[in-house]
Amino acid sequence: MLEPGQLFYLMGASGAGKDSLIRYARKHLGKQESIMFAKRYITRCADIEGDGNHIPILPGDFELLLRNDHFAMHWMRHGFRYGISKEIDRWIEKGKSVIINGSRQYFSQALKVYPGMHAILVKADRDLLFQRLQARQRESPAKIKERMEQTNDVIRPENQDKRFTIIKNNDSLEIAGEKFLKILRTQHQDSFRFK
Repeated sequence: MLEPGQLFYLMGASGAGKDSLIRYARKHLGKQESIMFAKRYITRCADIEGDGNHIPILPGDFELLLRNDHFAMHWMRHGFRYGISKEIDRWIEKGKSVIINGSRQYFSQALKVYPGMHAILVKADRDLLFQRLQARQRESPAKIKERMEQTNDVIRPENQDKRFTIIKNNDSLEIAGEKFLKILRTQHQDSFRFK
């Protein structure tokens, strides 16, 4: 019988670089059968960078999926709804490791359902977060201000011990990306065959 896989819960403030780290990992992992990147449903128009991990969905369709028990996790943030499909449970049962783009505000709730998950908090300096939010030209100045007001949300490890890691993403993507890959290697070094 296969051992259950590992869930990696990536979280951080808007502009911290979660999507960039996921793209970096996908590029450097290649087609690894032992690791899966969960898609995240978002009730936002299709203006999201095409990294293959976001599914834009209408609010009515999101509600329909929710009523049909489609999501393993779901939350609301900044006026949008987010959901992670229950397919992650099947992957974990099959011994796969799964990376999701989660929410800091949902972290405590996710931890109750997945107590063995490895949480990864991505952080960046406040000035850099502001520059990144402006550069992506997705939000109005008022929305950027709202997001900046929430950059200091406190996340506590809650007995996570070695399963809680902070990645500082102030420098080049390669530096943070290699730290991210190192976490994956450390957790499941026997499962991955890195190039």
